[in-house]
Amino acid sequence: MNDILFIIQARMGSTRLPGKVLRPLGSNRLLDILVHRVRKSAFYQKDRDNLVIATSDKETDDILEAHCIKQGFRVFRGSEERVLDRFVKVIEAVKPSVIIRLTGDNPFVDPELLDVMIQAHFDQGSDYTYILNAPLGICGEVVNANLLIDISRIQNMEDQYQEHVTLYIRNHPALYRVQFLEAPERFRAPQYRLTIDTKEDYESIKALYQKAGERPDVSASELITLLNRDPDTAIEREAE
Repeated sequence: MNDILFIIQARMGSTRLPGKVLRPLGSNRLLDILVHRVRKSAFYQKDRDNLVIATSDKETDDILEAHCIKQGFRVFRGSEERVLDRFVKVIEAVKPSVIIRLTGDNPFVDPELLDVMIQAHFDQGSDYTYILNAPLGICGEVVNANLLIDISRIQNMEDQYQEHVTLYIRNHPALYRVQFLEAPERFRAPQYRLTIDTKEDYESIKALYQKAGERPDVSASELITLLNRDPDTAIEREAE
């Protein structure tokens, strides 16, 4: 447990919804709600503050770094396009054994579901663990840190594997101990998306958050219940 590090990948330069990670949600910012929720995980250690924001070194992310510093969030900066290299830079600086990869456009990551995923990763001795059949945006990925370092050293690797941090693992499951874990029943709603990519997503998430009383601690299972009661307001996940 001492070697776990939560890494939230975030930047301001989204093409479809610029600045989304610092957009307001209730009285808070998206990123602030996400950090608050991740810190509720049983695997978060306040004394070590084993959570960092990994953003780009572009000038457009200066405002994000300033916000993180103001909020007391640890922040690292690296390449905008070569995101895997950005993660490796953090790993080399902090030296965790296991990382939990999260993205800043998912404000409703559920700490209980994170704990289920992380515990299963250790119990099974996995290299990589991911939750299946939950709404898009309420969890993350667990991956052994040395695995990302090894992948980053592969010669002539396709650009897509630098942009998408864990894609190489998912595309080569026979090479690793990969665990795809079924979501617990209360979180099982794969038809919904609780992530923010577009203005439509943002407005939908805002409306849902208002229905939930604008509570940063609202559980993802309660949000699923609200969506089930009024599915017309939900943004449904596209078929993969």
